[in-house]
Amino acid sequence: MSRILLILFGVVLPMGHTALQGYLKSFAAKRRLQQDIVANIGSSKTNFGRQEEMLRLLYEAMHGVFISAELSLQSHDFTVTSPFPTDNQDLLESLSLIYENCALFSDLYLRYPDVSDSLYPRITGGFRLTAERSLTFCWERGDVFESGVNRKLLHLAMQDLNLLPRVQDYGNPYRHKGMSSSEKSKPALKQKKKLPRGPALSRAKSEL
Repeated sequence: MSRILLILFGVVLPMGHTALQGYLKSFAAKRRLQQDIVANIGSSKTNFGRQEEMLRLLYEAMHGVFISAELSLQSHDFTVTSPFPTDNQDLLESLSLIYENCALFSDLYLRYPDVSDSLYPRITGGFRLTAERSLTFCWERGDVFESGVNRKLLHLAMQDLNLLPRVQDYGNPYRHKGMSSSEKSKPALKQKKKLPRGPALSRAKSEL
């Protein structure tokens, strides 16, 4: 779990005129770690209950990160049209937390949509609205989500959340896949009791 929290919170960012280019490299490295976490949650060794608990802990941590980062951006009057910060480390840190956690949230939501939907009502404080507000902020700003795989990831997540119109034939292949919460609660089917076998017919014929 400490590794997950590092991915949520830990970042060292360069300053100066190459801040965005330097941050893009940091962002790409962080994304590789995040993708490992997402894959491990869905490993064959992780049962449904453990998977749900891990997602709950991640989403609760994200909620706090989003709120704190949003407040920081607001205190600096930072909006979707503001230039990428080059001379304020605190502001840059807050913006990076929004970007990186939006990317991780998008991965998790797309990969585990049914579990994620079931968790939203149980995370207090309006987590879903907070997450969707941050996603919209990233979409409108661009920066690391301007193009390429990052833009595609955000686009898919926002379609799945109905924040953007869905393209024709859109579908999330992970929806209703694997064990659902209803399936988890179903009792295991009892195996039919095997009755003792009678004598083989071939043997019976030989004894006549």
